[in-house]
Amino acid sequence: MHSPLLTRRAFLGGLSLSTLALASIYRTVHPPRTPAASPAPAEDRDAIEIPPSPPPVRVVAADPDDAAAIAAARALRDFLGERLPDRPILYGAGDEDAPRVTVGAVAGSVGYPRQRVTQYLAPVTNWRLPLRYLEPAELAGVLSGRFADWSQVGCATPGAIERLDFGPAGAVAVPGLERLIAPAARCDDYEALVCGLEEHPNGVALAPLGAIDFRVQALAIGDLDPLAGRGDPASYPLQRELWLGWDAALGDGFREIVAEFAARQALALDGAPPGNPINVTIAGDIIFGRTVHSRMVRYGDWAHPLRAVAPRLSSADLTIADLECSISDNTEKPADPFTYLFTSDSAAVTGLDLAGVDGVSLANNHSMNFGKLGLTDTMTVLAQHGITHFGAGLSLAEARQPGIFEVKGATIAFLGYDGITPDEYGARAARPGTCPLDADLLVEDIAAARAAGADLVIPFFHWSQEYVAVPSAAMRRIAHLAIDRGAGLVVGSHPHWVQGAEWYKGAPILYSLGNFVFDQDWSDETKQGMFSEIVLRAARPVRVRLVPVLIEDLNRPRILDVVEGLPVLRRVYAATDAIAAMGLAGADV
Repeated sequence: MHSPLLTRRAFLGGLSLSTLALASIYRTVHPPRTPAASPAPAEDRDAIEIPPSPPPVRVVAADPDDAAAIAAARALRDFLGERLPDRPILYGAGDEDAPRVTVGAVAGSVGYPRQRVTQYLAPVTNWRLPLRYLEPAELAGVLSGRFADWSQVGCATPGAIERLDFGPAGAVAVPGLERLIAPAARCDDYEALVCGLEEHPNGVALAPLGAIDFRVQALAIGDLDPLAGRGDPASYPLQRELWLGWDAALGDGFREIVAEFAARQALALDGAPPGNPINVTIAGDIIFGRTVHSRMVRYGDWAHPLRAVAPRLSSADLTIADLECSISDNTEKPADPFTYLFTSDSAAVTGLDLAGVDGVSLANNHSMNFGKLGLTDTMTVLAQHGITHFGAGLSLAEARQPGIFEVKGATIAFLGYDGITPDEYGARAARPGTCPLDADLLVEDIAAARAAGADLVIPFFHWSQEYVAVPSAAMRRIAHLAIDRGAGLVVGSHPHWVQGAEWYKGAPILYSLGNFVFDQDWSDETKQGMFSEIVLRAARPVRVRLVPVLIEDLNRPRILDVVEGLPVLRRVYAATDAIAAMGLAGADV
């Protein structure tokens, strides 16, 4: 019995014949179009010239053993890739006929034209080493082996000093340097140096300023700290001359490109000091209510809580904190010393003025304790004193607006988000309140800030379970999302404890800075907080320094010295290690 269905072969054969037939019909109905003009004669076609592709540019280091010059050459390669996107940029061996740019320590090793620059180097260590500076004689002793242990130069923890070979340590004028100790490891590039300092936590190396980022710690030499732009660079001992030379075929305008590169890499051009680093200080939770308010009244000093830290905070180019209360003359001040409603008189803003606070986040669970009246009065007082607020407003649209700060030619945008009381205090279209911590809002706000011209966007989150040191996986997902979508730094507060840090895709995350001006005296963790001193270059963090504080007399933070602050930092380090060991499976944004 034959099947009524066609076999596969018969079906395909019929389909092919049908297709040919349809094509023939189409050509009959629609004959080929006649070109409007005849093709150009062969000799005319030969005369048409296709613009050649721009030739590649080759960047080389004059000395293959000079790690610091190699670092500068590789940075130049990356910079030219951004600056000249239409030209292939080669590094090292390659097309010998390509125009060449050479970085070297000897003027005669480069071509013409050329540019002399001064390269600054800094001693770098593992970021956890509790040391902030070396005197010039101590630096020489460390590099030469005269000091064998970090405790001999004032470090709070002992450890056998190891030198990592990176950069021309013997080619800079280190006063008193007799010789160099044998290196424990050689690091051929900066990434190897970062890994080397992790593997050798007591190691030290010299690295060019332009290569340094927050994953290592750059030590000051005495009171000279070129990474942060502090001190006279002319008297800084760790500097040397470099030459950048390039083929004349690159044109006269290439000198301007070299000048841009020098500014970004902290290379001094013709004796001028390196670019303008931006020093940003960020502090945690400040309340002027409850016991803090009663202390200010008792002492008759509205700036009392911040007097001890004001000189340090006010020295920054930009100082930001979380203001977790209302400052208003129209709110009733609760007499209950255990109240959860925080408010103080408008005069409390005096302390923010003294400390040089430029901006505050109001995205928290206490800025709306006294409703629209308390929020409106707070925003008014802040505006009268030139203090920018963000993270709360009279509508959701206003609460989402970033705090914009123009500092040394850079635009920095802070965004505030309340992850604790978004249902109770969160702003709505026509309701005042805080900006809710919502992933969709976060992504949109970062994009809007970047589109408006922000060079750096920093979300300031109020989040976390209280009294824990390790952030949740959900917090990490939000922080990672922010960086994935364009944030360059993430900061958090609320849990009353300091929490760990994380480095993610080239950006630091400080999950909680802990209490700053507060009155919780029942535990070390609630009395000990920290603020962060961050150095920006080219709108990216190159230093993240954690400064521990102890809150005394239920209101007043005092900066701890290196030894006193070790317990605080060790909690941060332990939590940081726990974060590194965490997984993110099962966490929702």
